[in-house]
Amino acid sequence: FFWTLQQLEEHIGAEAIWEKYGAAMKSILTAYRRGFFGGCVAMHTNGLIWAAREGVALTWMDCVMNGQPVTPRAGYVVEINALWYNAVSYALALAKKMGDKAFEKEWKALPAQIQQSFVEMFYLTEEGYLADFVDMRGKNDFIRCNQIIACGLPYTMLNEEQMVNIWCTVRQHLLTPAGLRSLSPRNPLFESTYKQNPIEQEAAATNGAVWVWPLMFYIECALRLDAARFLEHADEMLAAFDENIQTYCIGSVAEYYDANPPFAPRGAISQAWSVGGLLYIKQLIEEYKAKAK
Repeated sequence: FFWTLQQLEEHIGAEAIWEKYGAAMKSILTAYRRGFFGGCVAMHTNGLIWAAREGVALTWMDCVMNGQPVTPRAGYVVEINALWYNAVSYALALAKKMGDKAFEKEWKALPAQIQQSFVEMFYLTEEGYLADFVDMRGKNDFIRCNQIIACGLPYTMLNEEQMVNIWCTVRQHLLTPAGLRSLSPRNPLFESTYKQNPIEQEAAATNGAVWVWPLMFYIECALRLDAARFLEHADEMLAAFDENIQTYCIGSVAEYYDANPPFAPRGAISQAWSVGGLLYIKQLIEEYKAKAK
């Protein structure tokens, strides 16, 4: 929601965003800080969001079979906390522009706390990437596409060296011509192809299958780091979808793809978040080309 408003601000301005959505933004932030689902989702004293509820999948990897999440990710989740930092930072930036001193005073100390806690909690210094989630048992070090979101949001807690390391890890393990794998092929849970059994299908969807929409954060991160070197490659990555758009569902893009060649399309034959991801990438490329002139 906050990330969408950041895109909308470019078209209607900060004042209109704060007037139309400021109350909703404050309400959402307050709810997370206070907690809900009986405290199953709440901000802890370290500034990070904890999200864990028995039998419920609380992230976008949300399939539940036989009362249990197919891809368990309970605790401090990497993309949830990246989005949390972005949301708090953006709301504070708007409040400062609009002169909302009460909100500024109440929230101004939180971003620095979130940043410190996030880096300490998630960044694996020796490996050079982000843990996927952290629970009572420790850090889950699976290499998943979720970590790239922390590198592509308008407000990030990571420094340039950390972003480069994460981006390189994602490129090495997850990048394909169809998007980003949901899990590294080196992981024992990795599934390379679509299955016939419904439970196996769902497991493959989040344990290997390639998704288009995370690619927009991967490309945005690369363009921020070195647009001059990466812009041509971004163009090529976008053009790689031309054939798929003309074959599986004419004029549209599938939900996800097999994790290995030939990257066969799977799931919904026309998926909004896949289409939206490519449109966002196209917009990014056009913006960076305009800046380069």
